Order: sequence, then structure tokens, then C-alpha cells
Amino acid sequence: MEGVSGLDPDHLTIILVRPQSPGNIGSTARAMQNMGLHRLALVAPERFPHVEARMMACGAEALLHTAQVYDSLQAAIAPCHWLIGTSARRRRYRHMPLTPSELARNMPGLCRDYQVGILFGPEDAGLTTDELNLCHDWVVIPTASEATSLNLSQAVMVICYEIMQRQVGAAPAEPGPLEAQALASVGETEAMYEHLRQAFTIHGFPDTGAVDRMLLGVRRIFERTQLERRDVRLVRGIARQLAWALRHPLRPKGESGGTAPQD
Repeated sequence: MEGVSGLDPDHLTIILVRPQSPGNIGSTARAMQNMGLHRLALVAPERFPHVEARMMACGAEALLHTAQVYDSLQAAIAPCHWLIGTSARRRRYRHMPLTPSELARNMPGLCRDYQVGILFGPEDAGLTTDELNLCHDWVVIPTASEATSLNLSQAVMVICYEIMQRQVGAAPAEPGPLEAQALASVGETEAMYEHLRQAFTIHGFPDTGAVDRMLLGVRRIFERTQLERRDVRLVRGIARQLAWALRHPLRPKGESGGTAPQD
């Protein structure tokens, strides 16, 4: 499909999380089509399909027909290798959020070989902290300090416009540092974190809150780099061995404790 020059639109998905207004879904489709993008995913929309969405799409009805609808965010993001979360909240991030222009500068390299998702939260509250914690990067659209809340479809248009503006007339994307790696998908990394959670809950933590805090710290460590599939397999092997060891504590010499699982 012909799209934004220098960027593969088949590798970029706009993901609306729990959108409340069907009009905003339609307006988002129109904004995406204006800017040469076509992959739209909806997570638990309140009302869709809906006549208001078709009216506001205004020529972009095809995007509504091809939009992927998911019951959960985990299912929607599982195929992605890189996630970008959008937020208007002034909060403490694990690292500095990007501006829309900075994000657009990174997109060709990210989208060259990998699936990228940009998350937009519901109109009333935006993405939750837990949802933002799933993301590798964050984008904050600069606004007047006294009026930080943007309409959902307007926020989508700002991001899509910056991506289009950066890429019109651009040369084909050069391989970046990520392209040499077989990056793990979000589904694979989330399965890894769940494997670690299961191992941590066997013994040694006073409650689930302590496990959650430990996992957040582990996320922060891993997100300083880009996890490859082989890295995920290695960590899951460690989790498997840890779980076995916790279930089979050392016994006095001479007693059989079983054999550790092998990869």
C-alpha cells in the first residue's frame, strides 16, 4: 500500500484504548487517512460500529471496516515490537518523554522491520499508569499549561501530521540500531514478565504488592535496552530454574530432591 514516503504504514498501528465517543473513532480514521496511515485498532470501544463514527469518518469509512477490535489491551499489543504511549498528564516518567517531532524522527527506523503501536487512552482519563508502564516510549504534546487536555482525534491528528511532515520527500529509511536485532514482541515480553511473576510468588515476597514493585524494577532494567527473542528465552529459562529451586529446597545430604528442568 502506498503511504507516507520513507515509512512503511503497514508496520504502524494507531491503537485507541476504550474510546468512548464513536465520533472520535470516525474522526481518528479521517485523520489517519489524511496522513497516509491505515492500521487502526480499537480496544473495548463503548459504541462501535456506530452511525456517528461513519459520519465523522467522512470518506475514511474503509478504515472503520478494516479496524481490528479487541476485548483487551494485551491482545491488541501482542503483535507489536515497540509501543509508544501518549499522555497529557504531568507525571514522573522512567525517562524523558518525546515530543511529537522527536517521535516522528524515530519512526522510519522503527517501522522498517518491526511492528509499532501508538496508544491513545480514553477521552475522560487517558491511559492508566499500568498501561503507560507497558510502553517503551512516551509522547507528550506540548500545550498551554492551563489547558493540557486535547480531544482524542485532535491528538491523533497532531501525531500523524508530525509523522507525515517528517517523511514527505524523505529518502528510504536507513537501517537503525534496532534493525540488526530479532526483537521480541510485546506478547513475548509480557509472557516473560508473567513467568517471572509466577516464580516470585512461590516464596520470599510478603505480598503481591512486593512482587509488583520488583517486577516494575525489572522492567526498568530491561527497558534500558531492546530485548531480543533470545534474551526473552534466556530470562524465561532463569525463571523456570528459579521456580524449580524454590519448590525443591536443598535437603540433607543423601536425600533425593529431584532433577532440575532442562531447556
